[in-house]
Amino acid sequence: MASHFHSALHGALVGNPYRGPGGGEAGLRLVRKVSRKRYYSKAVYEHERILVPVPAEERNRVRRWLGRDLHIVVEHLDYGFALLAVAENPYIDGLPATHRFRLLVRALERS
Repeated sequence: MASHFHSALHGALVGNPYRGPGGGEAGLRLVRKVSRKRYYSKAVYEHERILVPVPAEERNRVRRWLGRDLHIVVEHLDYGFALLAVAENPYIDGLPATHRFRLLVRALERS
C-alpha cells in the first residue's frame, strides 16, 4: 500500500503537469486572496487566504471532500512542496498517515 501511496503522491504533486490553454504544459499556480475590512475608516483588518486550484480532470476525485473539515499537512521540498489533506488521521502500516506522509516526502527529497 505504501508504494501505491508513494507513486500517487509523486505523480499528483510533483510530476503531473496539466495542459494549459495554449496547449503547452503548464503547472499549478497558487492563488492569493487578500480581504480588507475597514473599521470606522481608521483601522484596516487584512485576511490572507492561499487557494490551491484543482485541475479539471481531478475535480471528481476531490468533490466528495467539499464542505468537510480537513487536516492539512504541508511539507517543504527543494523544488516545491507536498500537500496532504485528510479528514481524519488513519493509520498506514502502524503509523499515522501524516507521519507516513512526512517519511515519503523525505524519501522524495533523497531520490
